[in-house]
Amino acid sequence: MNKTTSLFSQGWKAESVWGSELTAHHMNTRSVYRFKENSDIAITHSAKYVDNGTADVFVVSYRKEINPRHSVTETVEVFDNWLDAYYCGVQCVNNLNMELV
Repeated sequence: MNKTTSLFSQGWKAESVWGSELTAHHMNTRSVYRFKENSDIAITHSAKYVDNGTADVFVVSYRKEINPRHSVTETVEVFDNWLDAYYCGVQCVNNLNMELV
């Protein structure tokens, strides 16, 4: 019986490597990493149960403020590994920065 274990259930924390670029908020069921350059872009790391074990899920999202009391969060893309999610997040930050210029 092969039981898989996700990075999340192992207690992996991205800020140990990317702490200069990200802020982290850890909860029991997920971790949320926001980019310091643009905190509207986030990567949510959680685990889902599959094949008698767990697998990592990384969701890149964008928060758009509608007015000071209301915002919406849209999923950009979902990944099964950190690096793809990270590079997607960096691209989102860069694209938003280009729009602001």
